[in-house]
Amino acid sequence: MPSAACPLHPQAELIPVVEGAADRFWGCDGAFDYGRCPECGTWVLDPRPAPSAIGPFYAHYYSEAELAQARRAYGGLPSSRAFGIDKMRAQQVIARLKRLGATLDGRRLLDVGCGLGGFARAMRALAGMVVRGADFDPKCVAIGAELHGIEVDAGELAGLAYPEGTYDVVSSWHCLEHTYDPAAELAEMARITRPGGWLVLEVPTPSVWARVFRGRWFFLQAPTHLYHLRPATLRTLLRQSGWAPVRMERPWAATELAGSVVMALGLTGFAPRLLFGPKGLAAHLWRLLFWALLPLDLVVTGVQAALGRGGVLRVYARRDEA
Repeated sequence: MPSAACPLHPQAELIPVVEGAADRFWGCDGAFDYGRCPECGTWVLDPRPAPSAIGPFYAHYYSEAELAQARRAYGGLPSSRAFGIDKMRAQQVIARLKRLGATLDGRRLLDVGCGLGGFARAMRALAGMVVRGADFDPKCVAIGAELHGIEVDAGELAGLAYPEGTYDVVSSWHCLEHTYDPAAELAEMARITRPGGWLVLEVPTPSVWARVFRGRWFFLQAPTHLYHLRPATLRTLLRQSGWAPVRMERPWAATELAGSVVMALGLTGFAPRLLFGPKGLAAHLWRLLFWALLPLDLVVTGVQAALGRGGVLRVYARRDEA
């Protein structure tokens, strides 16, 4: 596998921080290492699969079990309504952007890495935006239309070649850490956003639980997470890519602690076994343990968020006017 480097300090020699980590989130085979940039503290998967070899590690994404669960949740729900975490995120984003002076009704939004399309649907339902999605997985095209009436384009963002200045708002939820060149991805997002438009971006970032659990940290998710950017690193990359960061916050990231504990106790395949997989005895016991830990998780991660120490970064940035 090819070696990698910090996207902001490519000449810096990485310091080993995680060695021999298993994929405990999806359960793919392999052992993976992360290095920490001595200049900024960003975690980098090193070595990493080549772009031509990364595909099998995404094989569990959007399984039939997950799609069936989504159909049960959204089936028959009027298109004017939103649901679950997508609704919560949309409410938070709408409130924040309006406080920052943005006008949303009738404006155009592109959700990059849109997955099944729930957030775009919520922004259409709650803010009256004209929405579209983009995702690397072709499954998202059909399911976005079926469940949400959202048009989704399949492919990498740069390859989709949207016209310059097309969108008023670009959003991206836990997608940038999957890209091989975060700076280029941010620059492309800036190119397709009108001057004065907005970016809403969320990514995982090393927290106290990352340092405690290391290879069993819930948000590590090797090898699909290529980078875990630190706040100052992300802020600099944004500025270099044509964005003016306006607000950076660490929102409540429930499940970070509970997920890390069950992984530390030996669980592999968190998503397929606990969320979408068969309901055998072992899966029930792991699920019971996870739910038993969740009340503590909700309190601890809530305190972390209040102190600005959680494992997730959310950024609101404005496209440079020039």
